[in-house]
Amino acid sequence: MSQMKAIIITENETIQHSLIEILEAHEIEAEVNIEWKRSFAQANYTFYFIDYKSLKMIEEFTAPASSFIIGMSSERSFDEGRAWMRAGAYDVVVYPDEQSRLNDIISSVKGKVEKQKESFGDTTFGGGQVNAFYSAKGGSGKTLMASMIAQSLQIHHDKRVILIDLSAQFGGLETVYGVKDSRSYLDLQPVMQELSLNHIENVATKDEETGNYILLGPANPAKAEETSEELITKIIRTCRAHFDHVILDLPTAINTISFAGLNEATKIHYILNPDSLSLRSYKHANALFERFQLGNRGSLSILLNRVHPKSELGQKDVSKLIGKEIDASIRSDYFALQPYLNLGDSFYKKEKDKGQFKPAKDVRSYVEKVLL
Repeated sequence: MSQMKAIIITENETIQHSLIEILEAHEIEAEVNIEWKRSFAQANYTFYFIDYKSLKMIEEFTAPASSFIIGMSSERSFDEGRAWMRAGAYDVVVYPDEQSRLNDIISSVKGKVEKQKESFGDTTFGGGQVNAFYSAKGGSGKTLMASMIAQSLQIHHDKRVILIDLSAQFGGLETVYGVKDSRSYLDLQPVMQELSLNHIENVATKDEETGNYILLGPANPAKAEETSEELITKIIRTCRAHFDHVILDLPTAINTISFAGLNEATKIHYILNPDSLSLRSYKHANALFERFQLGNRGSLSILLNRVHPKSELGQKDVSKLIGKEIDASIRSDYFALQPYLNLGDSFYKKEKDKGQFKPAKDVRSYVEKVLL
């Protein structure tokens, strides 16, 4: 009997019996349940077969990134297809019209799993959380917040983390980490169709001080135009399968790159400043989020950055004006922070390091409250 296991989540008995029969033919052990349970996210299932009705009932869908989600749909629908894409589905089968495709899908997945074992042995793959840092206002501090949070996750909680700089035109992460590398994710374009962890690691830079992997953008406006949504999506999904946290530093503009990042995110961290310009930008961005159903089901977190006693607005004022709770406030401490940025130095040195300045302490608390 194969070590592979599958779980089927649907109330439809016809689909249940059909899937069990097909899976048994492939020597895959199957379990059936009519509703999603949080414990399923921690279980070692290779396949998650879920129908659309069940997906809609799940408040926050998470499954191990090393697993393969197969959506079961009753009709061809753009909205359903988009929902499955956001859930990270490997494929979607229209039942019963496309039932015959299941054998090919299962065989394909089995081949991928065997190839992964050959390349990486029995390594446990990452939990696949994708954290996107975004702000519609430039200069809000999202690159800094993304970097500090990535370092805290790795140093304080021993998570495997990769940062992807999606600010393709001008970059930013290379300055925070003091990285000098001419390679970028555009170098992955030729191998996009067979993208693997080996390709990612060959292009990414590992920061020895923090342990973070950093995947830089081209930092070139002309080359940024060559970046496709398909490439960004494949990179994120490949990283999801091998890292505990994928941190995306998104550009301010809503374009192909930023939309792909927002669409793939399991959590969107909106960086807000306590001033009227930042609030105005947030309201425009929030309208867009609602229109495209981004950050729904509790996946949007609001981080108030650069809070100071002399700020134009306080946390309660901001919360009241935008009609949403602020998840955390990061205090302003420019002069203490500046030397770390100038030297490309890490913000934390060891596991018990609470942070040597106010923002570092606040960020560590935010990580423990929101990301773990």
